[in-house]
Amino acid sequence: MAEAVIGELRRAEGGGWMSVEEVERELARLRMGEDGQLGLRASVLNLVAVTGEETAPQVAEAVSRLAGEHPSRTVLLISDPEGPERMDVRLSAFCTPRGGGTQVCAEQITIHAEGPPARHLESIAGPLLIPDLPVFLFYTGSFSPGSPEFVPLARLADRLILDSSSWGGCGRAFAAAVGILSREDLPPAGDLQWATLTPWRTLISEMFATPQLAGELAGIEEVEIHHTPDGECRALLLAGWLASSLGWRLEAASGPPPARELRFSGPPGEVRLRMQPATPAARLARVILRSADCEFCVSRSLEHPEARATVSRGGEVAGESVAYIGRFDMSAMLAEELRCRGRDEAYERALRAAAEVVGA
Repeated sequence: MAEAVIGELRRAEGGGWMSVEEVERELARLRMGEDGQLGLRASVLNLVAVTGEETAPQVAEAVSRLAGEHPSRTVLLISDPEGPERMDVRLSAFCTPRGGGTQVCAEQITIHAEGPPARHLESIAGPLLIPDLPVFLFYTGSFSPGSPEFVPLARLADRLILDSSSWGGCGRAFAAAVGILSREDLPPAGDLQWATLTPWRTLISEMFATPQLAGELAGIEEVEIHHTPDGECRALLLAGWLASSLGWRLEAASGPPPARELRFSGPPGEVRLRMQPATPAARLARVILRSADCEFCVSRSLEHPEARATVSRGGEVAGESVAYIGRFDMSAMLAEELRCRGRDEAYERALRAAAEVVGA
């Protein structure tokens, strides 16, 4: 989860168009303490976030909450290529006290770009990035990987973060991500929905960690994934992770989405996986894996930040544990993705397997 930090939010007055020199000068002024001492810039990365007017408040809040765990220079681009020509710049800094009377500040540059400026976001964001720091590009909605608006901006980044749940269909999002990964001129990609699976993948793996149960993993015959309709993308990525990790090959898919019946062939033989819509609860509510002798279950409810892992053998509970997995809002998901500075091979394998399921 993103860390809560006590500090002071400072905003510059005014707005309108500003040159790069004016932006830097005003940001320095915001970092100045009451004693006239210039606060240290705390940035460890550049974060460029592209969003529309409707989702801008949610994105702005999410990136501002990253200051403690991932202090950055954030360039928030609120883009509308179809609107009348306009560009408005707003500046803020979040400063926290440190020992010896010093302070460190994370900076945010918010730019409303409409009309022609919104079609060349790379020319707006590029000069504002801090040199020699990694650049993360976060797109909050859908985009075309080959579009002239997207490609130049993506080439500024070391890593791209998307949110497949915001595309209006997992298939479109997965296809776009696979397309990005196939291009050498674009950065590696990640997905907020994949970030939410980190504690689930850990809990599932830990259930098979003991020597007594390790052998059951190769004998999994049946899997159930219970999820809400808006949790379909993360459920598909979880199915893709299981299949790609355990060497399962998709043989058939049936059923109207989001209820899917999948049949895989794997080292132990046939594996059946059912994706079942759940009643309103956590987006990902329950995962059950069954072998000939055992049942492994991880479940959680929306009301609790904990998940319960249960191992049963012959109908009797053989082991049980409870683990804190947190509440994954946009800020927490972004924080998880910002920890990855290169390619995430596990995600890429899971993505391709999930894309195959959607396309089957």
